[in-house]
Amino acid sequence: MPSRYIEDQLSMFVGVKPWELILSMGQMADYSVVDKFGENPDVDTGSDPEDIWEAGGMYNYDADGTAPIVSLISDNSADTAFDVIVEGLDVDGNNVSQTITLNGTNRVALTTPLWRVFRMTNDNSTNLSGTVYCYIGTGGVPAIGNTRAIINNGNNQTLMALYTIPKGKVGFLYRGELGVSRSQATGTARCAYYSRRYGKAFTIKKRVDLTNQGSSIYQDSRSFPDVIPALTDIKLTVEEVTANNTGIFGTFDIMLADENQLSEAFLNAIGQPT
Repeated sequence: MPSRYIEDQLSMFVGVKPWELILSMGQMADYSVVDKFGENPDVDTGSDPEDIWEAGGMYNYDADGTAPIVSLISDNSADTAFDVIVEGLDVDGNNVSQTITLNGTNRVALTTPLWRVFRMTNDNSTNLSGTVYCYIGTGGVPAIGNTRAIINNGNNQTLMALYTIPKGKVGFLYRGELGVSRSQATGTARCAYYSRRYGKAFTIKKRVDLTNQGSSIYQDSRSFPDVIPALTDIKLTVEEVTANNTGIFGTFDIMLADENQLSEAFLNAIGQPT
């Protein structure tokens, strides 16, 4: 089913307004937009490859059919009575948004344990004082291997160029972007877009080189969107850099369509999980 079919369906409802605007306004119940963006501020020649998220290193994905992400904490005692919105997927792959109140350096349990987490946001009128961690386990401030999302001091939300398509949805990846966010005098970075179907291995979808000399931004606006079944993991990775302290950012835009808007034949063809 080509993207034009989806656009024609949407255009019946939007009149003279662009369907993208109507979608972003939340006026289409079975469609939504996901804008993902992230940064890895410090990739070194001895630490690559690293995924594009602010904690650094390769992101750890938990096993299918589990929900071990259960905790939230700050490394600063001043972050007490701060509400943080945590977005992710539960053990069945359903989209979950929950508001958790921090208790400083004391661990707070998530209301709903998560299989995946892909965004956290400070939901208060004042800045957080420390770094906030979402993690597996029930101890204090976690090691990097147990960390699944962080809000760095001063950002007030996560910067994670990764996402997992929720259960019952089909994703249509329309565009992506990669760039050097904290450049050195010279140097290059090789980056890649990876995806992993549910129960499968990560496969590469695109690889690009960035350089500090000349253009340091790569934009990928697709003529036909990449079709992504439910429960597929998506991430942007820095595979290699030639200079220490290289910062890389990445973004991608996805339209989510409820699977009931698509034919059974199409869902079977793309391998939509049941």
